[in-house]
Amino acid sequence: MLEPLSDNDSQSQSQIEQEELVAHWLLSTPGFFDRHPHLLMSIDLGSSLDGRVLSLQEKQMNVLRNQNRDLNRRTSEMLRFGVENDKTQNLMVKWLEDLCSKRTKDDVIENITHGLNEMFAVGQVEYIKPTDIDEIILDNLNKEIIVGSLPADINFPSIQINEEVGSFALVPLHIHTQKLGAILFISKDISKYTLDTGLVYLEQLGRLAAAALSRFEEE
Repeated sequence: MLEPLSDNDSQSQSQIEQEELVAHWLLSTPGFFDRHPHLLMSIDLGSSLDGRVLSLQEKQMNVLRNQNRDLNRRTSEMLRFGVENDKTQNLMVKWLEDLCSKRTKDDVIENITHGLNEMFAVGQVEYIKPTDIDEIILDNLNKEIIVGSLPADINFPSIQINEEVGSFALVPLHIHTQKLGAILFISKDISKYTLDTGLVYLEQLGRLAAAALSRFEEE
């Protein structure tokens, strides 16, 4: 059974209904403040920041100022990301040109590791042969890039880990069903390689490196 509304509850409900009627009327009467401009300066509103009393006009200016500030921030971020993406794209093109110029498998591997590390300053980059990768990990690599913190049970016999491992990415190298190993990226930065950072460039690097290595597998 519903309890009857108290006097305070009735007043609150009545006030809400009245405010909704006023709001609806103002929205449906856009010319009201044009006909009564003096009200814009005489209606006082409290500031949520410092408690000062502001006119409606000042409040609107603050809202617009905050919106413009937010828009400028987002625009600056978009421009910065655009510049960074252009820079990364140019580095990838140069790396690909160097990769295509190599004539031996060892030179390709050298370009994959030292070339990527030198151009992108990622920390440590290593090529992992298919025979040095656990079969379960290799199967998972056929599905997606592995990123995050390097598990203690993952080790690669032929690789000496030089960097303090904050995060890592293991990028699969394969052409269709042909497994060509993987590229191991290691960084001291724990936020460098995560699922949230975006893996598009790593995927592209993996496909390009796999294509370069596949030439020698067919010989």
